[in-house]
Amino acid sequence: MKQYDPKLPLISIHIPKCAGASFHVVLRKWFGRKLLLHYHDEKKDKRPRLHPLRKGLIQKKMRPNICIHGHFNHTRGNGTGEYYPEVDQFISVMRNPLEIHLSNYFYLKKLGKNAYRNGKLLKAADPDYTIEHYFQDSPKSYLLSFLPNEINHANYRDIIQNKFVYICLSEDFQTSIDRLAEKLGRGTVKVPTYNISPRKETLSDELKEKFIAENQLEFDIFNYIKEIYATA
Repeated sequence: MKQYDPKLPLISIHIPKCAGASFHVVLRKWFGRKLLLHYHDEKKDKRPRLHPLRKGLIQKKMRPNICIHGHFNHTRGNGTGEYYPEVDQFISVMRNPLEIHLSNYFYLKKLGKNAYRNGKLLKAADPDYTIEHYFQDSPKSYLLSFLPNEINHANYRDIIQNKFVYICLSEDFQTSIDRLAEKLGRGTVKVPTYNISPRKETLSDELKEKFIAENQLEFDIFNYIKEIYATA
């Protein structure tokens, strides 16, 4: 994968329900005040702020040793290409797409009346809204929304190899962080655990199979990341 250049900005793509809160703590230890955040304010429906990448009067050089971490969602106009087209070194945390979808549902149920998007309360806030409803209403994974918007079946391997410094696996997060620390030239950090939502419902095998069939590219990307991880 790509060699990290500390003289250039680094983008950390936080895919929701992929250990982002824990990863934030790790990145804060590594980058301190040079960790900048990129999040849409859902309740106020306010877009992320644009952080300047250049510093000084002449502004010829990029700001070194900074990391911008957050939800880079190109379907909302908040993607890496829309905000920081000059940056081409990324890190992220990946997870089984089915587990991402399941975890997001239970997280929304946990939020209840605080489950907002674009300033509007989501259906999941309704106590009668079930996991079956969620998978029927949202059969597509949102994973691709947070990856570079040009990614497809023909190029996903090249994009991962040429734009990503490393992609952690949340299923083996501590080992992933140890490896990423080495790639970034940082000391390793013990990973904390946050935002674990209780699971009181189960999804039918039929809807699981349907979800996998309708999100083949997402699962191919995840499996490729696992291949890379296994050979590291």
